[in-house]
Amino acid sequence: MAEENVYGYNPTVGADGNDREEATSRLRLRVLAGHNLARKDIFGASDPYVRLELNTINGNETVDAVLTKTKKKTLNPKWSEEFIFRVKPLEHKLVLQVFDENRLTRDDFLGMVELTLNSLPKEQEGRTIPNKQYILRPRNTNQRSKVKGTLEIYHAYVSDSNGAIDNGDADAASDSGGWELLDQPTPASNLTPEEQPAEVTSIGPLPPGWEGRQDANGRTYYVNHIARFTQWDRPTVANVMPTGGVTQEQRNLDTAATEFQRRFHISVDDAENSINRPDNEADHENQNDDNVDSPAGSRRSSEQMIIESPKPVNDEGLPPGWSMQLAPNGRMFFIDHNERATTWVDPRTGRPSSIPWHNVPSATPRSDIDQLGPLPEGWEERVHSDGRIFFIDHNTRTTQWEDPRMSNPQIAGPAVPYSRDYKRKYEYLKSQLRKPNNVPNKFEIKVGRNNILEDSYRIISSVNRVEILKTKLWVEFEGEVGLDYGGLAREWFFLLSKEMFNPYYGLFEYSAMDNYTLQINPFSGVCNEEHLNYFKFIGRIAGMAVYHGKLLDAFFIRPFYKMMLSKTIDLKDMESVDTEYYNSLLWIKENDPSELELTFCVDEESFGHTSQRELKTNGANVPVTNENKDEYISLVIQWRFVSRVQEQMNAFLEGFNALVPLTLVKIFDENELELLMCGIQHIDVKDWKQNTLYKGDYHANHITVQWFWRVVLSFNNEMRARLLQFVTGTSRVPMNGFKELYGSNGPQLFTIEKWGTPDNYPRAHTCFNRIDLPPYESYQQLRDKLIKAIEGSQGFAGVD
Repeated sequence: MAEENVYGYNPTVGADGNDREEATSRLRLRVLAGHNLARKDIFGASDPYVRLELNTINGNETVDAVLTKTKKKTLNPKWSEEFIFRVKPLEHKLVLQVFDENRLTRDDFLGMVELTLNSLPKEQEGRTIPNKQYILRPRNTNQRSKVKGTLEIYHAYVSDSNGAIDNGDADAASDSGGWELLDQPTPASNLTPEEQPAEVTSIGPLPPGWEGRQDANGRTYYVNHIARFTQWDRPTVANVMPTGGVTQEQRNLDTAATEFQRRFHISVDDAENSINRPDNEADHENQNDDNVDSPAGSRRSSEQMIIESPKPVNDEGLPPGWSMQLAPNGRMFFIDHNERATTWVDPRTGRPSSIPWHNVPSATPRSDIDQLGPLPEGWEERVHSDGRIFFIDHNTRTTQWEDPRMSNPQIAGPAVPYSRDYKRKYEYLKSQLRKPNNVPNKFEIKVGRNNILEDSYRIISSVNRVEILKTKLWVEFEGEVGLDYGGLAREWFFLLSKEMFNPYYGLFEYSAMDNYTLQINPFSGVCNEEHLNYFKFIGRIAGMAVYHGKLLDAFFIRPFYKMMLSKTIDLKDMESVDTEYYNSLLWIKENDPSELELTFCVDEESFGHTSQRELKTNGANVPVTNENKDEYISLVIQWRFVSRVQEQMNAFLEGFNALVPLTLVKIFDENELELLMCGIQHIDVKDWKQNTLYKGDYHANHITVQWFWRVVLSFNNEMRARLLQFVTGTSRVPMNGFKELYGSNGPQLFTIEKWGTPDNYPRAHTCFNRIDLPPYESYQQLRDKLIKAIEGSQGFAGVD
């Protein structure tokens, strides 16, 4: 065929002037006919045509497109048009869309077929390739327009002398009696439509005991009521009826067949439930990356399976006509030669066999699985032969890739409820924090990592015109090469927070409840004579963080936020700060305290010395009674949280409100203010995973990505925070979760990109919230490399 009639991928031209076609194949596609198309108008006929698109699997970008002729007033058009496409089988797919041409309004969509190209047959002398009929399906499951009928086409790779690739693996699959040979099952509920064959072949009646059914999407599958399993391929009398004695070769083919059965077959009782199960991974039409999951390299031909002849096993005690063999992954399966069926279930015990852990070298170590705790009741974990783990919910008879423990807040961390009110408040705040005029383009901050608090205090405190702190921040760490496009500024806030709020400096102290939540140290003046200037500086830093959309690496007691909002602190606020003190005051509130002989005076301890502090004038001589106990409780709370630290809080607010006015902050409550300043305290791994992008060859079900999230799930909250800080520059999550992560150019989701070799350590680009993750060879290797990268991740060596 002449070059101008070849559609699709346009290869580059080499130095010799010839096309570089070593990575491409030529595909012959004949659009033959449509059958029983949907009726689109009141007159009962359509003017159908087909649009053929060659698209990329990753990104779904159109490489080339061509149209058939329009057939007038018919629901059973016959086109018989042939096209030759140059394609890359592992990178491209064909999308055929049928339209009803309309000259007055836009054309109506009649249905589509999407073909992956890595398993299509190849034309060979003496080989007959039948036409295929594909059921037309809607663009998505929510589409309301009516779609019905089938599209009949012919497709095969062209044998020529121009260097077209021989699609060997595809041929092997095609020549193995209709079986697709795999190492081990992929959960059926996670297969893409391309992996679930939809073709219907016109090859006569079904064999005895078989029934054809359709699922909710219009796809036809077939039920074997004798052997009690289902399959997508239409059976024929020739390939299901016994032919006499069973040879060793046939047994080996049965070994291969069981792999296909585990992937596409389900019990008759489960057929409707499993095939029609809503897929919680993603919309199949948009999950093109899943196609990467099924390269030709993951399939085996029947010859390869025969070469790997199963190991001899002890079949003593099996029923007559039964035998047992080992699958290539080491799992035992059973063959019923009477019914010509295979199963994982041992007929002697009624229990399924399992995969020996020592036969799955890339599986997760048991110690990490045990660390995550048990699976929910009714769930089972299994391992694919390539090392990927999938999960079976026997309660609903469904399978999925995602670990169900992702939904357990005790393991994955609690999800923070989304608040439309909060989002509206936050957007209003940002709209009011306008950029200043007549200021430099950027404010440079040059600090040393070892002196970050002193250097930052000197730089920020020396600024007389606070508007300068509202311009773009440009952070440099001494002795390091780096350009700050947002990542270094975030790291500066993170590292500075660690120093400012370190109790070692005496400005803040931990609450009585834990060593994590901070409160102002009432004796900060004893530790630092310039403590009020430092509190003003800290207030400026907090204001800068809010203004520039950054987060502080600290969490304060709830009364701290209420003081910032000038709100009254009550007895309930005491509970989260000091439980014993709270219980004492609560008892006084609910009982008559006269017998305790208390006065309006409290003991105050400072550096081992105890003194008395009167709560009001002459308080030491005023007894607490049932009549004045409410006043006593109020004054104790005021002393405990406000009066002792009033000077420090005033200095902090002076610095903070210079950048963010109190009138704007007051639109938030204390819970929202904590989110605004510090983000989410606990890291929700499920939210993290659901808001992650993948680049390179990675996708959500790639084995390396699965290992990565399993490592994250095994981390405690501190390690998760350190990983997040390694990749994004801060250990805190924004107010509405991971979907609002920001990078150097605005919103930027957490990203995992394939890079390097297994010898490399992961590397991070904090400006883009991206981790470059090498394709490691095992779970443990990934875990070790990731931990070492996190623990040794100081400094930058490039543009960040």
